[in-house]
Parts: sequence; C-alpha cells; structure tokens
Amino acid sequence: MSPLTSPHTLSTRQVSVAAENIAAAQFSLYGFDVLEQAGRAKFVYDLGVAKSGGMMKVLVRGSLTGFWDLLEPYLERNPRFSPTKSDYHRAIDLWLEHHSSRVTCCLVKFESPELRQMPRIYLASASEIAWKLHEITEHIGESALCEEYEIVDSYGSRRIESLPAKWLFSQTRIAELMRSPEGDRPLRFRFSPAAACTACAEVQPASCAQCLPMMN
Repeated sequence: MSPLTSPHTLSTRQVSVAAENIAAAQFSLYGFDVLEQAGRAKFVYDLGVAKSGGMMKVLVRGSLTGFWDLLEPYLERNPRFSPTKSDYHRAIDLWLEHHSSRVTCCLVKFESPELRQMPRIYLASASEIAWKLHEITEHIGESALCEEYEIVDSYGSRRIESLPAKWLFSQTRIAELMRSPEGDRPLRFRFSPAAACTACAEVQPASCAQCLPMMN
C-alpha cells in the first residue's frame, strides 16, 4: 500500500480532474446523461447522472495509491495533539452529515499515470462509505478510506480486508443505489466501548467494529 512512484509528480487537482472525467465517461457509456457540477454545490457532489427518470448526485474522488482522504476538512487540527480515534469518528459523522446519505460516492483507483489499464471504479452510498470509515478507524486507527488494509486480531492472526466487491462499477450496482431508500433519513453513528458484545469485551474492550456502530 505504499504510494505509487511515477516519472512525474501529479498534483491532487490533476488526479481529481482525471477521476471526474473517467467517471463521466463511464456513466455516459452506460447510457446516462451526465451533468458536471460547478460552483458551491461542487463541494457536495461533482456529477449529476440521470437516466429514465432516475438521478444520482455523485461525488468523485481519485487515487493513485488506494487511499482516499475524505476527512481532512472535517478534522480539527491542534499542533500540540494528534487526532484520536474519537476525533476521526466525529469527523466521519460530520462528513456524512454534510454530504447526506443521498449522495453516491465514486472512487477511482488508477493503476498508473500512463493508463496502461482501466482504473478500478467503485460506487457506494455516503452511508456505506461512513460505515467503512468507522470500521477502518476502529481496526487500524487510520482516517483514510483504504482499498486494502491489514487487520491483526487479539490472537495475532492477520487478514486483509478490501472494499466490498459489490461496490465495483456496474449496471446492477447503479440500479441498486438509485432505488435505495436509505436517504430517507440521516444516519448518526456512535462508537462506545460499552457497546461491545460480551465475547469481544472478554478479549479486548471495543475490539469488534461490527458490534460498536449503533444508529440513533
């Protein structure tokens, strides 16, 4: 998961523009009308895609490394202290509140700057992204969304976790997100050691990310 080396350095803006155009092209090839967003609304979403009466607001983020740092604007920075897990969880909730669960996130992972092969493209609702961020934060203490990451359990066993395969860009995935009712109400997440199940608490309090999230 080390950063990809390149004969030339690409700026964040260049990667962002490339990802947005790749996403727009992919939606167009799937028969969607694509409207590029501009102005203040662009901070919430980048593309509007529509087809046969259905429409999605799409936030596009590109990466050369398999990491998407979505939370930076939502973290309070203190030069004397590093952010804690609680700070990350709070930032995730703020990120979700800002984008609302109705926004679809499009994650573009470039294999190389030369586009020797097509990038991997993932689609997920903002709520799904938030859940994954909470899980990553709880397991490995990272604030970035990771395409792959290693988890070491309390017994020392290691396993690799990846973004869900069902997030990969497809007609089925688009249809699923378009008809999803989850945007009917905002979700709030609360993480607390007291919420851990008995089995987890016997090993290590707050060690099970599956037990900790609770919707208010």
